[in-house]
Amino acid sequence: MARQGRQTGRAASLAVMAGALVMCAFPAAAETTAAADRAGRGKIPILISDHHADHAFWFLRNAGNEDTDLLVLDAHADTEAHPEREAIRALAARADYKGAGSLFKNHNWIHPFTPWPVVSIVWISRITGLPGGERVRGFLSSTRSWGVKTGYINVDELETLPAGDRALFVSIDLDFFYNEDYTPRDIPRVFDRLWDYSSKRKGTVLWAVCLSRAWLPDDEYAWELFEQSLRWLLRQSAFEAPEVSVFTSRRYDTSRKAAAFRAEGTEPPGFYRREDAAPRVIRELLAALGK
Repeated sequence: MARQGRQTGRAASLAVMAGALVMCAFPAAAETTAAADRAGRGKIPILISDHHADHAFWFLRNAGNEDTDLLVLDAHADTEAHPEREAIRALAARADYKGAGSLFKNHNWIHPFTPWPVVSIVWISRITGLPGGERVRGFLSSTRSWGVKTGYINVDELETLPAGDRALFVSIDLDFFYNEDYTPRDIPRVFDRLWDYSSKRKGTVLWAVCLSRAWLPDDEYAWELFEQSLRWLLRQSAFEAPEVSVFTSRRYDTSRKAAAFRAEGTEPPGFYRREDAAPRVIRELLAALGK
């Protein structure tokens, strides 16, 4: 991934995208069980995965019928149109989460949730300043017809977002910290800002983090991102023990990045069934969080 220098951008405003708000019957069963159980424990559920598409399957199981604001921290917007959107929504309406989840891809996992239950999308791809060029144009053009509110801000502008009472899904892709000149050392600051905003919300809050190994330079860098994320989480008291699918989930990636790997005769790298390769500190942190 080519790094780009920091740019100073203008402040971004939320824009209402055109399109009718069509309600699709995502089942209430998940909300009835998962949300009620959550309320009893008073803890925030969190997923740690390798693939960003796993956030979609997890969201299906945890969100139920709630109107949800999606906050995405990611080097990429992941808002390409999904050709199987209607099939996913039909499967979800029948509570076939496994079937629906198998169709999500890393680069287009958001689209099937619009215009409901996701009713707004805010994309964060920088700590300061704002992205420009093709990335922003792609984000705005791809979401224009989705019938949701969209906006793009930086981490330092999080405090400008209203503390609403809808559900909030914070979806974090750690390739953010290989974008620009960011490093794993930036994780505590960024996560703290995300938590400061999340803690002000009145509705259900969900968090999910993915490594996106294929978008990182090597295993060592990925493990370092993983370690810093776990260390931050271990200092928090508001989260449940994380659900971890880093080593158990395998997906066939259809993104252009994956196609580039295959053109060179190899599959995109990942951590499926590689738990034994994890550094000792990772295993110790996961064990501590499990308690």
